[in-house]
Amino acid sequence: MKTISAKEAKNAFGSFLDSAQREPVMITEKDRPIGIFFSMHDVEALIQVSEAFKKDIHAGILSGIADAEAGRVTECNQDHINELKTKLRARLVAN
Repeated sequence: MKTISAKEAKNAFGSFLDSAQREPVMITEKDRPIGIFFSMHDVEALIQVSEAFKKDIHAGILSGIADAEAGRVTECNQDHINELKTKLRARLVAN
């Protein structure tokens, strides 16, 4: 991700917009991040990923409720938590 100061963005706005079409651009002021500028393509992709995660979470909750009601439960101990973390990391890498 490219980083530029707010002053640079203001003084070279055309160049700033061109950069943002290639990659997200972080804007800083007094060496502190104040925002990130994304292209519309990037925003649309983020929205799609967000919607997919929402659907997965909703389906997971419904599945969990059904499992609990049917007596299919697993003790939530540290081993189980570690297994869930491993599965989640694998899913995130696959996407």
